[in-house]
Amino acid sequence: MENSNLQAFERVFPRRELFRGKSLCALLLGGLTAVLYLLLLFVLFLLVDVLASGGALDFESARRAEVLDVADDAPDAVAADDRGLLPAVARAHDRPWGRMLEFAYMRIPMLRDSRHALPLLVLTALAVGLLRFLLLVKMRDMAREAAREAVNGLRRMLHRQTLRLGPADLLDREGGQVLRLFTEDMHRIFDGIVRWIETLARRPLELALLLVFALAVDWLVTLQCLLPLLLCWYLVRHERQRSEEAARAAASAEERELRTLAENLRKARIVRGFGMEHAEHEQFQRQLDRHRRQMAALESRQRRPLRIARVLVFTSAALILFVVGVKVLQPLDSAEGLSFAEGALLLTMFVSLIAPLDALFDLSRGLAAGSTAADRVFRYLSQIPEVGQAVGAKFLQPLSKSLRFENVAYALPDRRRLLDGFDLSIAAGETLAVVSLDPLEARCAAYLLPRFIEPQSGRVLIDGEDIAWVTLESLRAEAIFVSAGDPFFSGTVQENIACGNPKITLQNITDAAKTAHGHNFILKLSQGYETMLGERGEQLDAGQRFRLALARALVRNPALLVIEEPAEPLDEDTKQLLDDAYNRITRGRTVVFLPSRLSTVKRADRVAMLYKGRPAAIGPHAEVVKTSAIYRHWEYLRFNEFRHDGETRA
Repeated sequence: MENSNLQAFERVFPRRELFRGKSLCALLLGGLTAVLYLLLLFVLFLLVDVLASGGALDFESARRAEVLDVADDAPDAVAADDRGLLPAVARAHDRPWGRMLEFAYMRIPMLRDSRHALPLLVLTALAVGLLRFLLLVKMRDMAREAAREAVNGLRRMLHRQTLRLGPADLLDREGGQVLRLFTEDMHRIFDGIVRWIETLARRPLELALLLVFALAVDWLVTLQCLLPLLLCWYLVRHERQRSEEAARAAASAEERELRTLAENLRKARIVRGFGMEHAEHEQFQRQLDRHRRQMAALESRQRRPLRIARVLVFTSAALILFVVGVKVLQPLDSAEGLSFAEGALLLTMFVSLIAPLDALFDLSRGLAAGSTAADRVFRYLSQIPEVGQAVGAKFLQPLSKSLRFENVAYALPDRRRLLDGFDLSIAAGETLAVVSLDPLEARCAAYLLPRFIEPQSGRVLIDGEDIAWVTLESLRAEAIFVSAGDPFFSGTVQENIACGNPKITLQNITDAAKTAHGHNFILKLSQGYETMLGERGEQLDAGQRFRLALARALVRNPALLVIEEPAEPLDEDTKQLLDDAYNRITRGRTVVFLPSRLSTVKRADRVAMLYKGRPAAIGPHAEVVKTSAIYRHWEYLRFNEFRHDGETRA
């Protein structure tokens, strides 16, 4: 599973992307920061050397300085003088950086005495540190830009896939899943990419430069200290992981024990009723003592790895200090001697090796959250849409004769059957209310009409034409589904009604809004039809949203209109406006209602009562309510005043 997740992350941000665009800039900047870190350590080394030596030359260093033609005094006279960086220059004669340091000493007069060299080195360290900080900030910005480009590309893919899959979401669950993918999982992927780029930009080169520089200072000491350092680092990491696992186990065990103890708190009635207070107190105290002992043992096991790690760190640190200290204490005229500054530099580099090692070895763990999120995203992207347009699909003419369901069956992925042998015929121009004890059955039948979902068997015919063989564009232009739960786009009222169709004029929009009784409340908005809606715009109540959704459908003048009424209670004024709007909408048009109000059910020419995936009763409300016990049960559940504590929905 972990390998699959890493492959998913690799698909989001392939390795080759590291060497392109913003990520390449981040790599270059990261390399510069690694070089500057080494330079900063070198400047600090010179600073410590000046502080430790005071610029005074010993005999051997003075002799080396004469060889370099840097000092012009006699060795015995020079030894007490303040020569700034001259001792470091003399000792670096056989070092890789010796010529560079000699060149700087000869060209910069301030480096020839300690009083001037000290502030110059401090300012240089500050400048290098500041430059490194600025480059780190810029590198992180570049890494974030590269990650943002990759994540935005993934978001575009999610958006396209949602448009393909979304209409088939009968349970309205996909929206929440997609939102989590679009936000939370994208944040995890973003953080993973940033961490990936930042780590690879800095840490490998930083690690290599530190090792090379340490070997250049004293290869023998470096090799002697490297093995205990790496062993200590590995064991500390191992013990730290064991400690974390022990902490998780302790927390889980404590939770179980506390749940057991908490069970006693629910026995108060029995304890008091049977006079068991004394026995219960004793038993509870025994359990509490056992819990204390178990927790103490778990905490001891948890602390043991940490104690071992501390001992290892102390031992390794003592060993490294001993090795370096022996070198520092040897006379400088010895071939194996080290100055105090060189010893401090080696110790600093040994400590500095830990951060890049940790970063590189923790990289895969740090990418785990992003890799898992990427795997979830690609699983969603790999889903195949339920509905597709057939090859050679024909253009559908507007409904003029009849709409028919022929032996239609449909089941959810969990095998729950919503329709089973569903047969129903609707005449053109008829108004039908489709109801069911399980609301999903009615919604399933309605979703079949604009082909949001496909029948798993059977057919849906419009004027004898199987809609599976017509173009989706022509079908959805003539069979429009209106739901009170449909969201608005971030845009104006006018844009939300037109939905991007340039052929729809403002006059068309106004006429549709008037038919749906939305015109008056739209004019009362802050900017009328130019009022912004959506997350950052005006918020509408349920009745206003529904009337706006009706206007959005009516402006296209469909021959078949499927209307799912709002589940929220509506005020009396809105109900009256909707009743009048329905009178206008149903003239000369086939309308299928998924009603939430009894008045809408009574308005329909016929009611189709679905039960277990089939019509259990079909006919006018007044007739069906007399002949169908299932329908009477449905009506009672939805509209009986006693069922809803005195609140009716008419």
